[in-house]
Amino acid sequence: MRKFSLLVVFVTFFALGQNINDTLIYMHYNVLNYRNITSFCTVSNNGPSDKESYMRTIMSYAKPDILTVNEIVGDGGTAAKRLLDNALNKDGRNYYKQANYTGNSSLTNMLYYNTNKLVLHSQDQIDRALNATTLVRLIDVYELYYLDQSELDAGDTTWLVCYVAHLKASSGSANASERARATEAVMSYHEANYDASKSYIFSGDFNMYTSNEQGFINLLGHPNRAIRFKDPISSSGSWNNNAAFASIHTQSTRVSGGCHSGGGLDDRFDIILCGQEVLDNARGFGYVRGSYIAIGNDGNSFNGTITAAGNTSAPAEVLSALYNMSDHLPVSMQLTVNRTTASISQKLTNNYLVMSNPVTNLLHWKMQLPVAGVLRIIDAQGSEVFFKEVNLNSHWHDVEVSNWASGAYFATFSTFEGQIVRKKLIKL
Repeated sequence: MRKFSLLVVFVTFFALGQNINDTLIYMHYNVLNYRNITSFCTVSNNGPSDKESYMRTIMSYAKPDILTVNEIVGDGGTAAKRLLDNALNKDGRNYYKQANYTGNSSLTNMLYYNTNKLVLHSQDQIDRALNATTLVRLIDVYELYYLDQSELDAGDTTWLVCYVAHLKASSGSANASERARATEAVMSYHEANYDASKSYIFSGDFNMYTSNEQGFINLLGHPNRAIRFKDPISSSGSWNNNAAFASIHTQSTRVSGGCHSGGGLDDRFDIILCGQEVLDNARGFGYVRGSYIAIGNDGNSFNGTITAAGNTSAPAEVLSALYNMSDHLPVSMQLTVNRTTASISQKLTNNYLVMSNPVTNLLHWKMQLPVAGVLRIIDAQGSEVFFKEVNLNSHWHDVEVSNWASGAYFATFSTFEGQIVRKKLIKL
């Protein structure tokens, strides 16, 4: 696994003052061989300029704040930038940016984001299985934070980590094994880098036919319950060619095609998963229940085309754009941003949690100014390892930590008036 440079942030959070109340749209889309000209995907049946026009229409309708995509040609980043310039930042939009280009195959992933609301902090990639062999396609890891100046002024923000994957296609045990190797690598990385102060989403073209596939089980059934991903719509089952899942199928948009796969709408390949913390809105980003959709799927197009008469799930011009753009439908869901932000005018602005950091055997801590409250420390898996209630004082307190595992911990001091201070702690 190769890493880009990551900034280690020691966070102190003073939660007072105003509430953030915002809604973001998260969308994932396989854009089908964008600028990847092959013997079957040609300029005639999958022309780049045509696709950019279709994508402009889709973006004007869907308006995602975070867009993750698969199947941009692996050309060093030129195509990803062209999609940004010719489709996303058009029709009055000028606020999208993209992540850095990565790729180890002919088709690559990308993340685009609304700069009015979000900042891309860092990114990473997973390109090796646990046995160190190369994955068919790498999995990208993007870390963003919500743009709120009052939080930033106080040294804190709301974090979202996005995994984006395009797993091995096609049926058969060999291909399923490749998908399992990839998700096994993701969960190993996820566990090693898990931060209990952040929210997590995993989106992509999973190319899975059933939730019973080992690759899917790796994500939702990992032994470490704290890091498991969840299906926001709780739709486990055998998705392939099963009318019971007609409303969530994402491929194919058509019955027949050349570049585009045919067969009608009968597979749930494109999926967005999230951590339990997103379902619970425990860390600032919360799933809006009922908002998860396959855009263009009206639930009545099983084994058919999305442009058939009667589909009113989106305007006709949007359905036409979706039909022509890709054989996949985009999946979308809404996220609330709802948390108490910092306020530099409040009385605890100048009071902070003082801790010996990093720590080996004995942790020394106090609040800078006298205050009564409770200190809790949790580990990276979300388990509480320490709890102490203190009276109105600013004395030093000692905690024996020699038996704690090495890694990141998160200390939260809560006053009895509901004021909160947080800090990240490193145990050597």
